[in-house]
Amino acid sequence: MTEQEALYFFLKIKSEYDSIPFPKYRNANLDDLKEKYEVLKELKVHLKDNMAYARLENSILQTIKKLSPSGNWRNVSERGINKSIPPVIKKGGKIETNIHFPFEWEDKHSKKVCSITGYWNARHLMAMDVISYCFLLKTGGNSLPKEVSPIFEDIESIKLREMEMQQCFDRSPIPSIVTEEDVPIIKNQKYYVKLSDKDFRRFTGKEMSSNEIMNLLRETSSVEFCLSFPVRLFRGDRKDAKERWYDMTIFSRLFELASINIDVRKDGVVQSREYYIVFSTILGELFVHNLLTFNFDWVDKKLYNLPQSAQIFYRHFLLHNNFSSIQLNLDTIINEMNFLDKNITNLIKNLELNTLEPLKRDGLILSYKETEGLQGIKYEIKRPNKKKPDPSGVFNKNDNKVEDEGIGKEG
Repeated sequence: MTEQEALYFFLKIKSEYDSIPFPKYRNANLDDLKEKYEVLKELKVHLKDNMAYARLENSILQTIKKLSPSGNWRNVSERGINKSIPPVIKKGGKIETNIHFPFEWEDKHSKKVCSITGYWNARHLMAMDVISYCFLLKTGGNSLPKEVSPIFEDIESIKLREMEMQQCFDRSPIPSIVTEEDVPIIKNQKYYVKLSDKDFRRFTGKEMSSNEIMNLLRETSSVEFCLSFPVRLFRGDRKDAKERWYDMTIFSRLFELASINIDVRKDGVVQSREYYIVFSTILGELFVHNLLTFNFDWVDKKLYNLPQSAQIFYRHFLLHNNFSSIQLNLDTIINEMNFLDKNITNLIKNLELNTLEPLKRDGLILSYKETEGLQGIKYEIKRPNKKKPDPSGVFNKNDNKVEDEGIGKEG
């Protein structure tokens, strides 16, 4: 093969690859990309000094990694909901008779009585992780944002916005099922993101049907909260940030949900949907504000395979700090995990079996030890060193490198 022939095949592959819509990992064919990559490797002897060739080879390789099942996907997880919302769970899939809604608790930071109007569990938090990462990728134009862009400057600006929203309760809600003709209306919203069933499965590793995904997103969007919520606020130069807890005065959902039916069988069963997540509430804007100020952590999608209590314990007590060792009173664990078993022996057994042991097996904690403290039973938990956050959701276990292509620029 001559250098001119190699250049011809290179330009042909580049043209075909460039024509794949963003995000490429969602629209490319894995087998086709592998064939292109093999051809590129054969051309390397002629084009090794060509920078455009090097960029194309690297780009195709990273897209292949995303499409390959061996990729270990990670999502961002917003800190506010992990810290402030306790689990309220149906035990064994049944309605817990001693939980009454709105469920109330006292926030340990502000002593404010907080409320939630429905069940809240690890699956809802998983859904919010997916939404968080999709939103950031959309905001950054197919990559994570490089600079913080806060919505609120201080507590007073949050109060003012909440008052504005309190006076606009009569506004027309976004319809839950929309058509393509309705999309421009949604895109007029200031903060929104679009995702598909395929995105949800990809980001979670869960083989869920379209109806299952739709029902989970609908459940997540329907719960209302009145919280003391941690918000990351900056001082003048935006170099010094501090977390402040804001006491909401009205009930608010995290987002509004609209869906478009993409693939419908002849019998009417919807097999594929796209979803628009619209942050048009005060809690939704606080949530987005935290994302845009990088107030989040990274979670591997394998977390979603752990028992619910293990997932929530990790999020609530461990994820958002770097402590190598942490001590927790059993009473603190019971109150903040909303454990309802009055039999302490059974409760401790279940805590260790269904929460601490799975975290240990998964490497999220190194060890735990029950001791007797001044305030009764406590647990000392030792952790591995926390990895430095990476600017990506794809983590290659072999070479410890990260890459990102993410959700496309067009939401």
